[in-house]
Amino acid sequence: MMSERPSLLAVDDEPDILDFLERVFRKHYSVHRADDGDQALARLASDPVALVVTDQRLPGMSGLDLLERVAADHPDTTRVLLSGFSDLPEITQAAEEGLVHAYVVKPVDSTRLQEAVDEALARHKNGDWT
Repeated sequence: MMSERPSLLAVDDEPDILDFLERVFRKHYSVHRADDGDQALARLASDPVALVVTDQRLPGMSGLDLLERVAADHPDTTRVLLSGFSDLPEITQAAEEGLVHAYVVKPVDSTRLQEAVDEALARHKNGDWT
C-alpha cells in the first residue's frame, strides 16, 4: 500500500528521541521507528523508505555502520546522522564519501534538523552531496 507522504525511518535507542523525531517529521512524512540498527535493516528489507535519520550511538552497531549498509543496499535512500559526540572527523569523511548526506550535532534543534533534512533530500536528489 502506497502512502501519499514519503516514508522516514527514525532510528534511536532512546524513546524520547524517537518521540521527538516523530513530532518533528510526522506532518510531512510517514514516520517509522527502530530501536537499533538490526531492527532498522529488517524494516528496510521489507519496506524501503525515502529517508533514514539515525543516532550515531546505537546498541550493536554505530549509526555510521548502519548508514553504510543502507547506502549499499538502498542507495536511493537519503541518510542523515545525529551525533552528540566529538567524532566529527569520521562523520565528515563519511559525508565526503557520500555515506551520510547530512549530520546534525546533538542537542538537536527541530528547526535546524528540518533544514538539514530538507537540504540533504534536495542534494541527494540532485546527486550533489560531496
